[in-house]
Formats: sequence, C-alpha cells, structure tokens
Amino acid sequence: MATPVPMPKLGLTMEEGTILKWLKSDGEAVDKGEMFVLIQTDKVEYEVESPDSGVILKIFSGEGDVVPCGDNIAVIGTKGEDIADYAPKGAAAPEPTPAAPAPLAVSALVAATMPASPAVGGRVFASPAARRVAREMGIDYRTVNGTGPGGRIVQADVRAIALGGARTPGPFAPPVAKSGPPAVAATTPVAGMRKVIVERMAASWDQVPRITLQAEVDLSNLLAVREASKLAWEADLGVKVSINDLIVFYTARAVRRCPAVNVQLIGNEIHQMQDVNIGLAVAVDAGLMVPVIRGADQKSIDQISHETRSLAESARDASLSLTALEGGTFTVSNLGAYGVDHFSAIINTPESAILTIGAARERAVVRSGEVVPRTTCFLGVNADHRLVDGAPAAEFLATLKEMLEHPKVMPA
Repeated sequence: MATPVPMPKLGLTMEEGTILKWLKSDGEAVDKGEMFVLIQTDKVEYEVESPDSGVILKIFSGEGDVVPCGDNIAVIGTKGEDIADYAPKGAAAPEPTPAAPAPLAVSALVAATMPASPAVGGRVFASPAARRVAREMGIDYRTVNGTGPGGRIVQADVRAIALGGARTPGPFAPPVAKSGPPAVAATTPVAGMRKVIVERMAASWDQVPRITLQAEVDLSNLLAVREASKLAWEADLGVKVSINDLIVFYTARAVRRCPAVNVQLIGNEIHQMQDVNIGLAVAVDAGLMVPVIRGADQKSIDQISHETRSLAESARDASLSLTALEGGTFTVSNLGAYGVDHFSAIINTPESAILTIGAARERAVVRSGEVVPRTTCFLGVNADHRLVDGAPAAEFLATLKEMLEHPKVMPA
C-alpha cells in the first residue's frame, strides 16, 4: 500500500513549509529513514526522512512551493500503484509541471551557449535565491549552468550570467516620466520565516503595552577587565571573549537577581520562570532568529562565549535545530555593530522583557567634577507593562548597570 508524505508540522507556530530541494526524484528508490527532501519551516531548514521504503511514485510540489502542513508533498510505494487518492487537497489528480514562462530579456548568444543545468526527472535544481535573482534580472534560470552541489543553480551562477551577458545598450533617450504609482522591482510572498515575523510582531505590538527604560552605562572598567584577562581567557579557556559576551553573561545574572522580569503570561496566569534562558536576536538573510542559551545564569564566561558564537553561526547558515529556538525567557538584542546608539525593541512574547544594547562609544562624562573621556553605551529594557511595573524594570536595569560598571576580574 502506498505511503503518503505530508508536509510535517514541526512546531506549534508552523502552518506551512517551503520546499527548498528534492534530494530524490520521481521513480527513484528511497529507504525508510533516508533524507529525501529539504524544507524551510517558519524557523529553520529541515531535512525530512522518508517514512517508508519504496519508490517515489509522485512528487506533488516543486522547489519553491509553499505547502500547508498536512498536505501531501509526495507519495511512496511500489510501481503501478494507484495514487489518485493521495493528490494534495483541492487537486483532482497530479498534473504535469507547466513550462516556465519565456525569459523577459536575455542575450540570445548567452542563452544559446550556456549548457542547461542537470535535471532529474525534468526538474531543474535551483535555489530559491537563484530563482528570485533570475526573475529580477529577466533571465531564464533553466539556461544557467549550476555550480552548486549536484549541479544545483545558486545565486552566484545567475549573477555571473548577468555580468557576462550584459544587454547591448540602445540609443540614449532621456527617461520618460510615468504617471500613476511607482514601479515595483520585484515582489516576494509573505511566507515561511517572514510570515511568522509579520504575525508575531503584529501580535506583540497590538496586544502588549510596553514600558521602555534606558540608561547610559560606563563600560570603561569592563573593557579594562577584558583587556587584562583576554590572554588568559584565550590560553586557559580557548575563547575570545567579546563585550557582547560579557553583557550577556551579566544580563543572565541580573535576571536571576531580579526575577520580576523573568515572567510569562500564559492564558490568565502569570508564570514565574525558574530557569534563565537568554535568547539572542540574530539577523539572518531571511529575517531574524532568536536561538536560546539555556541556564545562562549558571554558565561560565567561556561557555557563554562558545554558545553565543556557535548559535549565531548556526542561525546564519540555517543549521539550527528546532530545540535551539525554544524555551527562551528573556531576550537580548544588540545593534551596536550597526552604529545604533539606542533603540526600542518589540518584546518576544510570551516573554515579558527584552534588553537592547547600543554602540559603545568614547564620550565626555563628568567624574569628580571633571570632564573626562569614558567608553559608554546605552542599555534599554522594554517590558510588558501588564506583568512588569516600572520600579521592577528600573531595578533590573540598575542592577545590570552596577554589574557592568563594577565587574569582577574573572566572571564565573
């Protein structure tokens, strides 16, 4: 009996997934437990295992397709089996993939001389980014020779064609003013990670009344501690500790001392969280991810440093596990590297607070009646005012400020 393969639901917030790459094609044999398709969930890329051994009788969804959770994306069985009952919802029977539209404009010479990318079962493998760039540049990606794994077309392949096959400029003519709305260069469907960001940010903004507090923090002593300890940290612990690592380290301890900011609203109940799990806001190509350091208040500076780097790297190369994105109780967002001095952040519900970190700069400050140069940054806390009152939020910020301005020589 044939075995349908539905789009899996890999988390409570996941409603649909995007097919990134088929590792098998129609008619190929597959073993139970073998990875055979790569999908993009609302958070991470995920390799799906075959639920059974047999032959892939039909692939219903192509690469780049967005499929609701539960809808069949393929069916596995033995050759000759009837698969009409396994077609996706709303489809009477599987239909052949329609031909792609003709390219808008591309050098005929380039199109004729470039070999087509290897295709299996009539399907050309191309990354979603490559397809998007091809659309924007008016290039038929099927004419591009892929250099990725297995001949897959990647973004760089499309751009190389665009550079090598530049259109011949026509006679100069001054631009003609157009009436009506401005032209749109490209459109992107709100799906996958971006759809979740849209929904969660809108819900947080609409439902959570925020209180925002900010304070300027003198980092000079923290920088001195780092400078005095960095050789020992590198030699004894094998890590290069950054200022962000130290701030995350002390933030976890400040949250432990001020549990009022470590609460969550679940239904009509306020839950005091026992663990201090720090989420790290990480910018990725597709949007934003928040991997979590669990039990951060119990970890040493070298553990914090190692995990921060590992999680950020995994987020950027889309190799994070789903569990790495769950269980956060307090989030840290640092935009200092972008030159931002201070900002307000959206709370990552159901958490009750988020810390913002601005750029560290040398500023003129008054010490003992004298103006002296000191390195400072602005820290802010945005809190859910339904759960966290102004005084507890201010106490947390003051506690963290004190820790950072008077750090230990070797935090532990």
